[in-house]
Amino acid sequence: MSLDEHEYRRLLCSMSLGYTAYHVWSLQARRERKFNIARLLAAASSVKRIRAELSFRALGEVSNSQENIARALAGLEPESIATGPVTGTGAISRELLSRAARALTENRDLLATELDDLFVCTGCGELIEGEVDACVVCGTVREGFHTFRAAESMGTLGPTSIMRRLEQSIETIKALISDIDEQLLAVRAVGGYSIKELLGHLADTDEVFRERAWLILEMDEPRLPAAHPPKLAKAEIYRAHAVGDLFEHFQASRQQTLGLMRGLTAAAWRRTGNHPIFGVVPLTHQGNWVIEHERIHLVEMAQLRHDLLHQHDQFNPPVLPPNLVAEILEGE
Repeated sequence: MSLDEHEYRRLLCSMSLGYTAYHVWSLQARRERKFNIARLLAAASSVKRIRAELSFRALGEVSNSQENIARALAGLEPESIATGPVTGTGAISRELLSRAARALTENRDLLATELDDLFVCTGCGELIEGEVDACVVCGTVREGFHTFRAAESMGTLGPTSIMRRLEQSIETIKALISDIDEQLLAVRAVGGYSIKELLGHLADTDEVFRERAWLILEMDEPRLPAAHPPKLAKAEIYRAHAVGDLFEHFQASRQQTLGLMRGLTAAAWRRTGNHPIFGVVPLTHQGNWVIEHERIHLVEMAQLRHDLLHQHDQFNPPVLPPNLVAEILEGE
């Protein structure tokens, strides 16, 4: 094995492991609602993925699709090579990660003033903070970068998709709580929450979204409240509420939200607010935020419903309509 080939195999192993580490850490940061730290880790993951791909191609491991499938069926068996550290190895990444570490010592996310938009060059995997015309390492123009902008950190759905998903949630939740005993709806998942708690939490979140949307629509670049919706840990009170009351509360809140949002022009959706974590963001950012938050909890509710009903009646459990499950799993 030549030195070059050995180095490429070392890089492939190192970058692949680094990609996995940063990717999973990014998901965990999102679960902890540290969205800027999650964005940083996602960008770092992209760096590793691009460099792993470059090494994989340099080793001649990529051919036409017919040969690639044949190799996949044969079982690709790479050599195991000692790699050394696989994360925090670059000067830029260490600087950005150090900022995140300082923020976490204060039990908070990075602020908008502490982390600019991030870009990853698809030509070489260079990590870049802030706008540049081209990569200083390989010359790839900025149009060839992967972007990790604060304004896009919640997703990139447009107004039509956001509205459709906001409208769908009422019927989705109605189906999730139908044909299930009231007592079961208060049963918590192992290490998690009950359907009642999740439903009450979604109503709380909808109210926060509507408040932010109103501020953006009525004021010029308002400062948006920094506080998140009440955390799930404070939703225990909803376990004692009748599910019908919880659903009516969510439905009434969502109808108010839809009433505020229906008929907005494209210009209205582009209006911005100033958030201490995300910086200056358009209304579409907040729409994507509430949709993504809701999607995660709807999947939790669907899983909990499935588990509870199978435990309660293993031989004849009620099921959700197939199209509803597909919509939830696809992020609808």
